[in-house]
Amino acid sequence: MVCIIITSGILFECDSKSRKNLEFKSCMNIGNTLEAPKGISWGVQMKLEYFDDIKKAGFDSVRVPVRFSDYAKNSPNYVLEEDFMKQLDSYVNYALKDNLIVILDFHHFEEVMQDPEKYKDCFISIWRQLSERYKDYPPELVFELLNEPKDNLKGDIWNGFIKDGVAEIRKNDKNRMIIVGPDNYYSVYRLEALSIPKDENIAVSFHYYEPNNFTFQGNQYHPGFENLKDIKWNGSKEEIDYLKSRFDIAKKWSEKNDVNIFLGEFGANQNAPAEDRKRWTEAVRKEAQNYGFSFGYWELCSWFGIYDSNTGKWDKEMLDALLPNK
Repeated sequence: MVCIIITSGILFECDSKSRKNLEFKSCMNIGNTLEAPKGISWGVQMKLEYFDDIKKAGFDSVRVPVRFSDYAKNSPNYVLEEDFMKQLDSYVNYALKDNLIVILDFHHFEEVMQDPEKYKDCFISIWRQLSERYKDYPPELVFELLNEPKDNLKGDIWNGFIKDGVAEIRKNDKNRMIIVGPDNYYSVYRLEALSIPKDENIAVSFHYYEPNNFTFQGNQYHPGFENLKDIKWNGSKEEIDYLKSRFDIAKKWSEKNDVNIFLGEFGANQNAPAEDRKRWTEAVRKEAQNYGFSFGYWELCSWFGIYDSNTGKWDKEMLDALLPNK
């Protein structure tokens, strides 16, 4: 059965029951490592043991954010630096050998957000190279087209990037799972503006950090939230209903368009009161599972982290909030 849906002026084609189930259900984001600007450390160094510990904890997948643009934007024809790519290969290969699904996420291409026309060729070139490089890899390697488009990369412009980016990947790799998301930082409120190609191997992601004054409180890297503290999240009926109302938006869109949903990022930073942070994390994880969404926690280490990269120890209560039966 073929259906054609017109919503908000956007044409969306789908085959009934055409989507494939996502093989990953519980994902950990390894943030603040490979998406830092080239030559700059954000305080977390990538280590192979992260993959071992993530697997042992019970997660089935990792999302690896990478700032590919910094290793291509200044080179002729936007050729990715081979030394960096070999290093990335080693991480991907190790994670796959650990029986983890790997989501390779193009992260922090800030230039294209401001000037999409100028940097589109770079974006396409990078995906041409990545799809060629990894075309013979197993399906456990997943591509994520571009994290959190924003600013000038929005609406029809972003939809055009999706169409052309997916088409470029499909020239080399016909069946690999590709994740895309709506503009305005993967906002659930922008799903209706999203247009994706007809393809059973595309999933859609959204990110959830609400309420922002709770999840971002005291974080110096989120302007406007630096001086907030002791903001509570009690898990009241009103708070849970608010959470469900946002997930309802994603669920209804998913069912209408027959596309799987990945809650690719959610998290509360370590400045939130510990019990409230655990309560919020558990509630979001539980509702994601109730709604049938795969989920990815942001993040392993750093501000939102639940793992000490120096000792290899987990915050047990936070880990239990994410993986209660492990």
